Amino acid sequence: MRRKKPIQDRAKFTSDSILEATEIIIVNEGYEKVTTNYIAERAGVSIGSLYQYFPNKDAIISALIERAVSKVSNGIRTILRDAIEMPLEQASRLAYRYLLENLREKKELFYLLPKRSPELIELTQNLSVEKFTHQTNLALLEQHRSEIVPQDLEKALVVLEISILANIRKFIMGEHIEMTDDEFVDFLARLSTAFLKSDLEI
Repeated sequence: MRRKKPIQDRAKFTSDSILEATEIIIVNEGYEKVTTNYIAERAGVSIGSLYQYFPNKDAIISALIERAVSKVSNGIRTILRDAIEMPLEQASRLAYRYLLENLREKKELFYLLPKRSPELIELTQNLSVEKFTHQTNLALLEQHRSEIVPQDLEKALVVLEISILANIRKFIMGEHIEMTDDEFVDFLARLSTAFLKSDLEI
């Protein structure tokens, strides 16, 4: 949805300024305040410069969500690669802690904005974190194949990804029972490890 992709440093700075100004408006003033004119004003760029990169408000928000998903996905892939030799439950704790902290930090983009329009719902489904981290997640499970009971790792992983991310969303949005972050991460790690070591038919 971008008009053009920024390549030079100055262009990247302008594009990033537009995205950062948009996020600040969304977080501090609400989605209703987001207009291209106001974004340009807060970013310190002309409206013409804004339209060089983004045709409309939705394109800016789409790029903002894409950037957030990319950051979280790259981070979780790095953690899992570094933890691939660790015990499964320990590696899971590191991953779940990272997801909890980073998805909470950007909860407006991941959980609140998508409710604003069908287009944003579709976008966040297509840009979901698990789609970008699935192969790294799978590599971790394959490293621990001797400990894992379900024969179909792919299917087991999909079930696990859906469950973990749904529980993290509920916890961040306050839909869970009261517990600390440490208790919640420990619960998720024990739950996922028990699932992978169970004899359920998957």
